[in-house]
Amino acid sequence: CMIVALLAAALAGYVAPDGRTADQLVAAHVLPDPAVVTGIQNPAVNQSNIKTTICVANWTKTVRPPTSYTDKLRAQLTPAGHKPPDGEGDHGWPIEDGGMPGPVPVSDPAQTKLFLKSFWWQIFDDRYGARRKDVLETKLHREICSGKITLQQAHDALFPNWLVGYTQYVGPLPK
Repeated sequence: CMIVALLAAALAGYVAPDGRTADQLVAAHVLPDPAVVTGIQNPAVNQSNIKTTICVANWTKTVRPPTSYTDKLRAQLTPAGHKPPDGEGDHGWPIEDGGMPGPVPVSDPAQTKLFLKSFWWQIFDDRYGARRKDVLETKLHREICSGKITLQQAHDALFPNWLVGYTQYVGPLPK
């Protein structure tokens, strides 16, 4: 697929401050595999309606799939050698930043397949783990809602390599 090839090409040559390559970061569950996770925008969110959707306090609670559903997916996505609590089911394009929240209803296989293009298992215990990405997600949300960046700019800060977005919007990554 053309999108997968473009995402993979964008990762080529990247080396994190700690010396790991993009391929090593994908293998460590720090970056999503671009062949699997491409990030899907919530079809109910667009640039013209952010003030009535993602920028409304607690809006994500109204669209987020139940934890019973995402916990089950997280368990299924947990890689060999890890346990589900070692990481989180990460919304590659976060709901708070305009990403797809999940299938509605959760029993719809076509919607689940689409959702899995923006949901993956991300490790906690890594200098570039899930909690560091959470900092970027919150920063992007503030930037979107203050009108400093667009939904597309937020997406571009997250895909294909959120570590680049972190450096751009938050600051230097640790070595």
